[in-house]
Amino acid sequence: MEFYHLRTFLTVAEEGHLTRAAEKLMTSQPAVSAQLRALEDEVGMKLFERTSKGMVLTSAGRSLREQAERIVEAAKDFKCQADALRDTISGELVLGLNNRPEILRLMEILGDLTTNHPELRYELLCGSSGVILQGLDEGSISIGFFEGECNNPKIIWHQLDTIELCLAAPVAWAEELAQPDWKKLEAKPWIFVSRMCSYFLAIQSICREQGLNVSPRFRVNEELTVLNLVADGLGLTLTSRSQVEAAGFKDRIVALPHFRAAVPLCIGYPSSKADDPAVMAVRDTVLKVWGKPRKAPLPPLAEVPTGANTPRRTATRPRLINTNRRRS
Repeated sequence: MEFYHLRTFLTVAEEGHLTRAAEKLMTSQPAVSAQLRALEDEVGMKLFERTSKGMVLTSAGRSLREQAERIVEAAKDFKCQADALRDTISGELVLGLNNRPEILRLMEILGDLTTNHPELRYELLCGSSGVILQGLDEGSISIGFFEGECNNPKIIWHQLDTIELCLAAPVAWAEELAQPDWKKLEAKPWIFVSRMCSYFLAIQSICREQGLNVSPRFRVNEELTVLNLVADGLGLTLTSRSQVEAAGFKDRIVALPHFRAAVPLCIGYPSSKADDPAVMAVRDTVLKVWGKPRKAPLPPLAEVPTGANTPRRTATRPRLINTNRRRS
């Protein structure tokens, strides 16, 4: 029995689908099927039932799953202990990214890591904050960036910075929307992001508080596409100011005065990996890089001019300020 047979068995059990398991293991579906067959032949019993809904563990598979998890974890502990004894950190980590590299200071972080820990390898997984948090909870992501607070006791997290949120609109709409008026915004086309994204949750919060009935014209799960749609006058959205600034849209997109809020940008990892030398090496490097000032600050995003100053409020959860509240 090979160690990778157990990893494949556990991944298929977790995903319930051969194709998704193959993607997660970075191999092909036939290879996953062959490894499962080899493991079933060795133990002399079926571990999965192949159904129309996917792969379902048999009673024998359910009985052996916990033992397989203990073996895999023991092998990881063995590797970590061996690394500690030879004073070298190695292995492969899944690093979750919820934002553009410029915003996360990713190149600085990876440059430092490759210099100080040349034997570490990385799989970079991009997704919304919700996807990153789900991966951390499941253990499929070793360490990752996300926005917002985390109340999950299975995840340890550290705040790195504060991300400012804004309502972003095409420059061509700046004069029309110079004064806060939620009724005008309700009539405009909107662009919604992934339901797993913290920005989507913020839009939901706005709609509840303002009594809005907003129907999105577009739903997009990739931020750069969202910003291109806004810049070309196809709708407005809620996003982070740093996203607009980093993507080079500051001359084509403006921040509306209706809404100001901020959420924490964090780095997190499963509490079960708190003693993993590789995860700790990444955590320490991220905290060190974020403890230094940026080499080149991002350019500021243009504001829609108004007749009065708009006060700001920083919050760990998005909150509205200086609004022209629409009452139902």
